[in-house]
Amino acid sequence: DMARRQQKISKMQLQMVKDHFQTFLNGETQIVADEAFINAVQSYYEVFLKSDRVSRMVQSGGFSASDSREVFKKHIEKRVRSLPEIDGLSKETVLSSWLAKFDTIYRGEEDPRKHQQRMTASAASELILSKDQLYE
Repeated sequence: DMARRQQKISKMQLQMVKDHFQTFLNGETQIVADEAFINAVQSYYEVFLKSDRVSRMVQSGGFSASDSREVFKKHIEKRVRSLPEIDGLSKETVLSSWLAKFDTIYRGEEDPRKHQQRMTASAASELILSKDQLYE
């Protein structure tokens, strides 16, 4: 979208993001996650974030945070569709929960107060029902 130019990620910022994901994968965050989410993050980290392609895009100034999030979203949509259906939990709810966790990992957890506010917002977003859930 030309109206909203996304800020491009620098080499240093990319390294910080990689560090945030590595910290999560090492189990050194407060983010609660199941095996399916951890596997999705592991795959995203290994296959995408650490790739030469991403490094080249960052070097040429053609890579933004929203690009990174969009790739993760596409990546998890395939995975979530293949997961078995869980009673009372829509796949849309799983997707939005995973994206909220992704955003938390991406930003890192520098300030515990901000983290607490985000977790509260994330918990609230999980209470919002989809149209299908409302009409069941």
